[in-house]
Amino acid sequence: MSKLERRDFIKKSLMGGIGATLLNGNVTAENNAQINKPVSEIINSNHGPSKKIIVGGAGLAGLCCAYELMKKGHDVTVLEASGRHGGHVFTVHDGLSDGLYGDFGQEHIVKPGYKLYFEYAKELGLEVIPYPRRKQVQRRIKGKFYTEEMLADAAVLKQFGFNDKEVKYLSQNAWGELQTLYTAPYLDKFTDEYQPFNIGYDHLDKITALEFLKKEGASKAALEFLGGEGESALFKLWYAAILKIRGVPVFPTEIFRLKGGNQMLPNAFAKKLAQRVWLNSPIVAIKNSDAGVTVTYKKFNQEQQMSADYFVNCIPLPAFRNISVTPAMSAEKQYIFQNLTYDSYSRFVFQASSKFWLDDGLPNINFFLEHPDLGDVWHSAEEVDTHRVIVLGTGPGGVSPQRALAAFREVYPGKRDTIELAISRDWTKEIFSSTCERLPFPVGELNKFWPNVMKPEGRIHFAGAYADNLNWGTEAATRSANRVANDIDKA
Repeated sequence: MSKLERRDFIKKSLMGGIGATLLNGNVTAENNAQINKPVSEIINSNHGPSKKIIVGGAGLAGLCCAYELMKKGHDVTVLEASGRHGGHVFTVHDGLSDGLYGDFGQEHIVKPGYKLYFEYAKELGLEVIPYPRRKQVQRRIKGKFYTEEMLADAAVLKQFGFNDKEVKYLSQNAWGELQTLYTAPYLDKFTDEYQPFNIGYDHLDKITALEFLKKEGASKAALEFLGGEGESALFKLWYAAILKIRGVPVFPTEIFRLKGGNQMLPNAFAKKLAQRVWLNSPIVAIKNSDAGVTVTYKKFNQEQQMSADYFVNCIPLPAFRNISVTPAMSAEKQYIFQNLTYDSYSRFVFQASSKFWLDDGLPNINFFLEHPDLGDVWHSAEEVDTHRVIVLGTGPGGVSPQRALAAFREVYPGKRDTIELAISRDWTKEIFSSTCERLPFPVGELNKFWPNVMKPEGRIHFAGAYADNLNWGTEAATRSANRVANDIDKA
């Protein structure tokens, strides 16, 4: 079958199997107008014949990019090293009772902020539900729990050491918004959310965000809360400006999740892609040339090769570094591969036989615990019809579920809990998907990472939560996936 014949076949398959309108969102204003165009118009927007593309990694970015390329009439194969798709988006049911589940990975989505995510949920028939995990939160500070009302009390704020300006601000705004007190005067100069340079702030890349906040008059208490040591001040302002442009709070409290667990989205992508997703197919080598790419991978423990016009890398960089690429990547790309840093953690799922916190007179189980083994906990899977409940928690890698449960019981402000099961996933120990969100760029090096982190290298393109202007997990994954799919489509 020729490329043109294959393209015609894919067109007909799409027209028969997908609804009348499909998402074709991109991060540029030019392509935002493409959203909800008819299938025929989306497919015919291709600037050339059908292309063959190999996507490395079946996490959310890989599945989303492959889905978009498939919709545009291209021939796509996704190679995933592990035995499951979804990457860092992972909803677990095993071991839990009564149909309960827990999200081991992705926590929530935000509106506004996750524009593409909400479009995909609508397109694929997924139900988005409110997630009140950041409502009526209690914070444990220096061994004592404080409600939101207490933390808006000027007398309490002065005891912590905030200055008069900060006390006035925090008495009227949420704690998570404190940085806005100091960043807001600088943000209007950012007019293009993908361009942090040449607006008069380049010199701020040479100082830390902590130094910037000190110069702006932040108190010692504010500095302890906001941090910023080692983080570029320019990056801090740029990040805040992007949120402002998108209309998103620094610490959103109106958040959502998918009914049934957040893995419903990668599941829906994978179902549409069907046999195009190959599991247990780790990539071992990539040859990159002007004419195309050749990928060596293992299938049933036997090395095989596949050639294509393009390769899209959606494999987290720590795992991608173990793959042989010839010719070697440019020095600029290699610097990124070696120096980009990520967050990672352990997620704990506690199953309890009741909402025990209500018996203790507490409105919910939304706590910031300030414990070295367990950072925060919250209620999830509340729509499941059972007296049992799921409490999720996050802590550092290396902490067992039993140790995390002991930490919870050590600091829980109520009388007793009814937790009957504790399980966990330590993402720091995962081989292929150990990374969560990209950490802030360090001082003096923003131009080494941006925009090089999202630029293609020959016939190799890059998508994932790290390859966008914000490190916002699933939204960054879908944005970068759409960017790459559109770039390849137009090539």
